[in-house]
Amino acid sequence: MMDRPPRGIRGGGLSLIRYLVATSRYRLSEKAYELLSQGFFELEDLERAIECGTVYKTEKDELKNSVGNKKYIIIGHDTSGYLFYTCGKILKLDGEQEYFVITAHGEDANYD
Repeated sequence: MMDRPPRGIRGGGLSLIRYLVATSRYRLSEKAYELLSQGFFELEDLERAIECGTVYKTEKDELKNSVGNKKYIIIGHDTSGYLFYTCGKILKLDGEQEYFVITAHGEDANYD
């Protein structure tokens, strides 16, 4: 069993997301992994954007499988200082929480 998040950040939100990412308790969707493998970003960019970013908005989770039924859109800066966009949600699996990254990319990413 993994360590529990410190008291005060267990409920959710950006503090919990930052904790989960800082302790490597996150995983990428197929889409996000594909963007990573194609060189659109590095894991350090994702981690940095979440560490220093802000929640731009929350949306309802259509799949309704996330903690609080929310998706978080976080915008921060990557390791080069450029704006970086992430969307993800907190999942609870086997009693443990993790952050599931749905997508991540630089603000001006062009996938063509």
